[in-house]
Amino acid sequence: MRKALLTALAAATLMVPALAGTAQAAPAKASVVGTSACGKTYPAGYWWTYPTTNLKLRSGPGTGHSALGLLHEGDGVEVKCKAKTAGWMRVYVLNGPLDGRTGWVASKYIH
Repeated sequence: MRKALLTALAAATLMVPALAGTAQAAPAKASVVGTSACGKTYPAGYWWTYPTTNLKLRSGPGTGHSALGLLHEGDGVEVKCKAKTAGWMRVYVLNGPLDGRTGWVASKYIH
């Protein structure tokens, strides 16, 4: 039920146009990032994976974007899209300290 609620809230928030890599206002613990930087998108539940090392969850696809927190090796994530800029993926965090957040990670650290 919690994931369904977060998904519904994220969908409502994403209807507002966003600049690439900018965070949208969202309810507590949910962080939604605009999809305008996405090249290829994936349907919900399509690709569940985990980081192979600790890495920063970022507000946009690139190291110039602010860090939203630290993903730990083995935290589950669902890949939402691959960035138009090579080497970045937008993910939804499934567990761990950043559970329920959405952000960007360097794809070379995703297994």
